[in-house]
Amino acid sequence: MKILLASSSSGSRGGGELYLVYLGRALAQRGHAVTLWASTHARMDELANTFSGFGQVVRSDYENTYDQRGRSITSHLGFGTARRVARVWREAEPEVIHINKQNLEDGLDLLRAAQHTGLPHLCTLHLTQSARYLRARLAAARDFVSRRALRHYPGLLVTVLENRERDLTDFLGPSPRIRMIPNGVPLFDLSRRSAVRATKRAELGFGTDDQLFIAVGRMVPQKRPLIFLEKARQILRERPGAKFLWVGDGALSAEWDAQVAAHGLGGAVRRLPWHNDVQSLLLAADVFLHVAEFEGLPLAILEAMSAALPCSITANLLGEMPFMTPTNSIAIGDDDAWLAPLGDPASLRALGAAARALAEKSFSFEKMAASYEALYRETLATHP
Repeated sequence: MKILLASSSSGSRGGGELYLVYLGRALAQRGHAVTLWASTHARMDELANTFSGFGQVVRSDYENTYDQRGRSITSHLGFGTARRVARVWREAEPEVIHINKQNLEDGLDLLRAAQHTGLPHLCTLHLTQSARYLRARLAAARDFVSRRALRHYPGLLVTVLENRERDLTDFLGPSPRIRMIPNGVPLFDLSRRSAVRATKRAELGFGTDDQLFIAVGRMVPQKRPLIFLEKARQILRERPGAKFLWVGDGALSAEWDAQVAAHGLGGAVRRLPWHNDVQSLLLAADVFLHVAEFEGLPLAILEAMSAALPCSITANLLGEMPFMTPTNSIAIGDDDAWLAPLGDPASLRALGAAARALAEKSFSFEKMAASYEALYRETLATHP
């Protein structure tokens, strides 16, 4: 099958874009011919370069929704853009087009482009919270435009989590077009863990016995890196030898550095810019610490589970992920009670093993690819 994976081109390093790498690679391994379509914007270079290792890459002059002054309103009215993109997509001669949208209002012009092609198509949405929920400016108008565009789009709308599926149903109304397929990640080779841990810690200057807490994500308000620093200070009061590493950069990097200096955390807290080999960093860590305000189904957490890391997650996110329970994760609370398992190595090992077992059962990228393959065949069979 020839599959065109179309990115809304918000950036190469978000989980919603990394998902295209995992899905494309898994589909290629299953014998499909995969093509990535993305903007020519420089921020998409990294994704395009990675994808080119196993699939074709086609790039066009395209402006992402959040580069446009009018956001979703401008995107929805982008009739000329939709026609230009549709021509490029038809020239790639796919059998099915799969659009990857970050949220409800992102890439509405791409939905119209898919319809202009006359080819079978579907769309994945990672975040289905409304603009009103996200407290965006002009939320009512932006939600109106997104709702109208999504209701008029005839293809399947695929969400990545049960709660995101419920959000979308609440936003649009019940529809048989709304489906759910969880994200998937590679299952890391844990037999290499000891060797990778020793090498990576030596490279980074961490001791072999340091308890290392890690977070992976862009330094933007959604990911709440400053809350990560608050939790680090809380942990350090109980476990003064703990170390902390944030992997990723962004708009809050300078404020992060200022907070680290102001609180005297330089000896315990570090950050790295974006790292292509996140797997080795996860295998070198002891605990994954995730404090984002909201998510879809974050690949960072799934990758930590694949690495058999115990995951400490703030309560607001655990409520969104019913598969995370006290048997496989730690709920970060307002008091100090959640710190107790951090001092119990046996408990941490058990939580990590349970997280890995869940990743193997439900979140492998092979399972994700097989599920999408079934949807592609359904889309082909039902396309007029």
